[in-house]
Order: sequence, then C-alpha cells, then structure tokens
Amino acid sequence: MVAVASAFMSLIGGGSAATVPAAAGTTAAGTAAATATTGSTIASILQGTATALSVFAGIGAANTEADALEMAAGDAEREKALETLQGVERRTSIKRAMMDAIGEQNVATAASGVDLSFGTPSQARREAFREADLGIETANGTEQTRVSRLTERAANYRSRAKSTRRAGLLTDLGQGAEGASNILLRG
Repeated sequence: MVAVASAFMSLIGGGSAATVPAAAGTTAAGTAAATATTGSTIASILQGTATALSVFAGIGAANTEADALEMAAGDAEREKALETLQGVERRTSIKRAMMDAIGEQNVATAASGVDLSFGTPSQARREAFREADLGIETANGTEQTRVSRLTERAANYRSRAKSTRRAGLLTDLGQGAEGASNILLRG
C-alpha cells in the first residue's frame, strides 16, 4: 500500500517517495503517543487519588489511636478523685478502729476499778494513738503514691497521644510525597 502511494505521489510530482511513508508513520506514532499519554494520565490520576486516600486514612487512624490515649488519660485523671476518697475512707476507718480500741480498754479498765489517768491504761492509750498515727501516715503515703502514679500515667498517655499524632502525620506526609514523586517521574 505504501509502495502504491509512493508511486502515485512520484507520478503527480508530489515530491519524493519517502514523504508518504514518513507522513503515515508520523500519524501512527502521534496516535500511539496520544493513546499512551491518555493512559499515563489516567494512571497518574488513579495513583494520586489512591495516595491521597491512603494519606487521609493513615492520618485518621493515627488520630483515632491518639483520641483513645487521650481518653485513657482522662480516665486516669478521674481515678485520682476516687483514690482520694478511698484514702479518706481508710483514714476514717483507722481513726474509728482506734477510738473503738481505746473505748474498750477504758471500759475494761474502769470495770476493774483501776485509775485510767496513769500507769498501764495510760500507756495502752498512748500505744493505741501511736499505732493509729502510724496507720494514718501509711494510708496518707499510700494515697499520695497512688495519686502520683495516676498523674504520671495520665501524662504518659497524653505524651503518647501527641507522639502518635505527630508520627502519623509525618509518616503519611512522607507517603504522600513519595506518591507525588512517583507521579512526577511517570511524566
């Protein structure tokens, strides 16, 4: 076919015989290039969309995990008030037990006819107060330790939440930049 067109062109003086095949080849190459460019553009659009969706999903997942850590920090903060109430209850219980013990000692000693103001009953009373003071101080120390631990736990949860958000954002921005560079390299 090309030979017939070439012969026809040379008869009518349309130039060299090589012009027709070159023109036909140029048209075919242009059509192929346009088709390849369209396919490449669609692939780039799809890859860009997938990259963007992946970035947004990753950021959303990091934010969800960070929100869960923030909620755990809030729970730890709320537990501090409960721990304080339990500490008050422990101290009240110790005081109540001390008063009951002293009362029982006083009743027993008075029933036996012994003077309560000096000697063994006085020593027993001082010992009961000393034990109660030790119990109350121990309860205070326990409460303060637990409240401090809860405060530290809440701070750690908040720190992890902040780190999770930051790491998620940086990771997904890096993924987005990588996707953009792949699209740019495609042309």
